Amino acid sequence: MSKVFGIIVTYKPNMEILEKCIESLANQLNKLIIVDNTPGRCEMLESFKKISNIEIIYLNDNYGIAYAQNVGIKRALEEGADYVLLSDQDTIYPLDYVEKMLECFKEDKVAAAGPLFYSINERKIHPFIKKGFLGFKKIYPKNGKHEVFQIISSGMIIKTEFLPNVGSMCEQLFIDWIDLEWCWRAIKKGYKIIGNADVIINHRLGNTSKSILYRSITLRNPLRHYYITRNAFYLALKSNSLDFLHKLTLFFKSFKYIIGFTLFSKPHFLNFIYTLKGFYHGIIGKLGKLDEKH
Repeated sequence: MSKVFGIIVTYKPNMEILEKCIESLANQLNKLIIVDNTPGRCEMLESFKKISNIEIIYLNDNYGIAYAQNVGIKRALEEGADYVLLSDQDTIYPLDYVEKMLECFKEDKVAAAGPLFYSINERKIHPFIKKGFLGFKKIYPKNGKHEVFQIISSGMIIKTEFLPNVGSMCEQLFIDWIDLEWCWRAIKKGYKIIGNADVIINHRLGNTSKSILYRSITLRNPLRHYYITRNAFYLALKSNSLDFLHKLTLFFKSFKYIIGFTLFSKPHFLNFIYTLKGFYHGIIGKLGKLDEKH
């Protein structure tokens, strides 16, 4: 039997929602590792230690999602995991989720698989993304398994056999675009990413969404808008996993973040400052955690 470990990264979690997430997952896994990114640690997580297959790792500060995921992945590898499941703290899973998702790995060279997800706040199912000739092509499958270009991290199951070749999550990105960059890297290395349209999860994506330049944009807070903008422009310029046309497409599409976050998120001027700083840092390649003192 394959050993499947789950990794949930927490940051100041809503305990009621987190409990539902854990209840939906714990019995499907050999072990569930909670990596807490909350500064000063979230003591309320101690209540989950009563569940026998849960381990909690406290980082005592916010080191970013990628770092926390890598900590969890390292622990899972030390204990012989064949697969690792990555999850946000607010995703609810079907009770047969892991069983159905593991079917995706019957094909050769599948590095990771993910489900369709229903956005709770947008009230819609998001499409899968394939690689088009000039950009990123949306597909809306009703069922079946599909080779795709990227999947989101929440619900992503990774086959650990391929991690040494693909590499770990990019910690310099800190938050946002981490899952997509890893998928692009895996495909560049010759592996497949599979989207399973037979499985749907409920996921909360940001606060609300607006349409800008015929594209949907999810609104969060000024700091998150900084990271989204910065990492988009950085990857458009520096990614070794995208070809020239896709980097060019991503570069020009990323201007929607500066426009959309400024127009639709209050306070408008603060969002403009943060996205402009994100644009500048992305262009010059300044990554890592933003030092808000400067």
